[in-house]
Amino acid sequence: MKKAIFAVIFCLMLVGVNFAEETPAPQAHNINVYTFFFNAVSPNFNFPLIGFVNFAAGSHSMPQIGFFNYNENDFSSVQIGFVNVTGGNFDGLQTGFVNTTMGSFNGLQLGFVNTTIHSFSGLQTGFVNTVTGDSMRGFQLGFVNTALNGFNGAQIAFVNLASKINGFQLGFINIADSIENGIPFGFISIVRNGGYRAIELSVNEISPLNLTFKIGVNKLYTLFRASWNPFIDELDEAMSFGAGIGSILSINDNFFFNPELLSSSILGFNNQFLNFTANFGFRIGSGTSIVAGPSVTWQYIGRSGELLEPFFSLHKFDLNERNNLFIGARLALKFQW
Repeated sequence: MKKAIFAVIFCLMLVGVNFAEETPAPQAHNINVYTFFFNAVSPNFNFPLIGFVNFAAGSHSMPQIGFFNYNENDFSSVQIGFVNVTGGNFDGLQTGFVNTTMGSFNGLQLGFVNTTIHSFSGLQTGFVNTVTGDSMRGFQLGFVNTALNGFNGAQIAFVNLASKINGFQLGFINIADSIENGIPFGFISIVRNGGYRAIELSVNEISPLNLTFKIGVNKLYTLFRASWNPFIDELDEAMSFGAGIGSILSINDNFFFNPELLSSSILGFNNQFLNFTANFGFRIGSGTSIVAGPSVTWQYIGRSGELLEPFFSLHKFDLNERNNLFIGARLALKFQW
């Protein structure tokens, strides 16, 4: 019984801890204790473990169902419990509040906190998902996803972290060291090596002064713009703010096509704008470009709003009392790093 108590305490200490190297489990190879409350069995025990606490020495391929499940070495079956721990490789389904696999994982890891220390292949879904090993192939779905050595597949969460992207990131915040083949898409996407960051000064048909910050990758980036019209006296009517997306498609070493879609608003006028610009750019130096192109802007006037006349326009369409359309143009100077 002392050995059994020691085994339970030792297993509980493993939960939520990332090991630099495998820790030996307590030796219970020569005993089989099966009480439906506490079960401790040897490697040659070929029956499901169903109990409050399940401890299995060696490797197993039978289901484990309980509040706390621990398998010493490799496991290929189903672990269902509040806390599940496997000391070796896992092949199958691990579902619970906290799931930890010290080796490689192949299958479905479903819980509130999921951790795989070595490589992962399959689906990891929960509030916090972490893969620390040399490869992650498949999907991570949760609130915070982390793949410390890169991934091949998709990360979908509020926050996604990866060393190297080879696939797709979708989240409010995406952070990666580098990108091999794929796209991060979110409100803010930061790629430390090979990412896209730029500041742009521009004039367009809505406002004569615009400052835009852009971040992401060339294929797809997000942009945030603040605009000011010095010819309007009231500050809340002279200022507008917006956000959107854009892409840079190289034509040759010096020329590129740069379409952008932006949504913005002026609080003082209670107006909403949706703007599409077909920009063409020319690189004039290291990180510096001139960008220009035609644009189309749709203006929606709110219930208490007022019509805002464009700063300039090539043509204007009054669709009805709340909607109109401007055909204009844009000229910008962009600094990229």
